[in-house]
Amino acid sequence: MKNKLTVFEAVSIISIITIAQIVLDFPEYLIDLTGTGTVANLAFLLFFISFFCIIITKIFKNFANQDIIDISELVGGKFLKTLISLILIVFLFLAIIIATSNFTFIVKNTYFKNYHFLFVFSIFILAIIVACFKGFSSTKKVATFFFGILVISIFCLTLGDNGNFNTNNLVPFFGFDYKTTFGTGLTNSFIFNFIIVYFFLMPLIAKKNNYPKIVFWSLLLNFILITVSVIAILQYYPTSVTKTISDVSSSNIILAVTRRIQISSFLSQTDSIFILFWTYAILCHISILIHGIFYIFEKNFHYEDKRNLTFSIIPIVLGGTILINNVAKLHYLEKYIFNNFSIVLTFGILFLILIIGHFKNKKGTKNVKAKK
Repeated sequence: MKNKLTVFEAVSIISIITIAQIVLDFPEYLIDLTGTGTVANLAFLLFFISFFCIIITKIFKNFANQDIIDISELVGGKFLKTLISLILIVFLFLAIIIATSNFTFIVKNTYFKNYHFLFVFSIFILAIIVACFKGFSSTKKVATFFFGILVISIFCLTLGDNGNFNTNNLVPFFGFDYKTTFGTGLTNSFIFNFIIVYFFLMPLIAKKNNYPKIVFWSLLLNFILITVSVIAILQYYPTSVTKTISDVSSSNIILAVTRRIQISSFLSQTDSIFILFWTYAILCHISILIHGIFYIFEKNFHYEDKRNLTFSIIPIVLGGTILINNVAKLHYLEKYIFNNFSIVLTFGILFLILIIGHFKNKKGTKNVKAKK
C-alpha cells in the first residue's frame, strides 16, 4: 500500500471494521454470554486492553517502519514469516466469508425473500472486483467519506420508542453473576479484534509519531460504539438472569432495533435508511480485508498481480458462502471458530511474537553497542 494514512483516515478505517461487526450482530454474542452485565464487562475489558495497547505502542517505537510480518522474520526467519502470513490470510478470508454470508442473509431475508442468494451475493462480487481494481486509495476515500454518517447511525440506535430510554432494562448491572461478567466474560475480548490492525499500522501511516494517537482514539471510539450498540439492544430487548438474548429473538437484533426508531410521524420505518448506509460499511469492510490480503501477498510472497488474486478470491469467498447455507451454520462459525480465532491471534500469537521480537531486537542492539 503506497498511500500513507493520516490520523483521521486510520481511525476511520479501524472504526469501520467495528461498525461492520456491529451491523453483523456480533454484540449479540456479547450479551448472550454476560446479559445486562455486558456494559460492566466491556469496561472491565477496556481496562486490561488499554494496558495491552500501551505495551504494543511502546514496542513499536523501536520498529518504526516494520509490521508484525517483518518482526516474525526477525524472530523465526522465513519459516515463521510465511507461517504467520498464511494464518493471517486464513483469518482474513474467514472474515470476508462471514461478512458476505451474514449480510447476504440479512438483505435476502428482509428485501429479497423470493430471490436466490446468489443474486444478493453478486453485489459483493462487484464490490470485490471494484476494490481490487480501484486500489486502496479509493477504499480509503469511501471509508473516510461515510465514516461520520456511520458513527451517527450507531448512536441513533438508542433513539427508538420516541427516545424514551428505559434504564431499568440495563439492570442488574453485573449481569448473571460476577464470575460470568469478570471471569468467563473475558472471552468477549473477541469484539476488540480490530487491534490486529495495530500490528500492521506503523509502516502505513504518514507520521510515525501519530501511532499512539491512532491507537488511543480508535480504541476509545470503538469501545464507545460497541457499548452504545449493547445499550441499544438491551434497551429494547432486556434480558434477565434466566433469559439470554438468543431466547428473545432469532432474527438480526440490530436490524430489529432500527425498526423501533421513529424520527417523525411521516418517517417511521427507518430500517431501509440504515440498511443503505450499512451496506457501504460492509462493502468498505470487505475492501479493507481484501487489501489486507493483497498487502500480505505483496509483503511475503512478492506477488503483485492483483488481477489474478482478484479472480482467486472470488471463487474462495463464493465457495465458503455456499457451504454456509443457513443461519445456524453461520452463527456456529462466528461464535465458536471466528471469535476464538480472533482472541488467540490478537492476544496470543501476534502479541507473543511482538514480545519475543522486542527482546531479540533489544539484545541485538546491546551486542552492536558492545562491539563498538
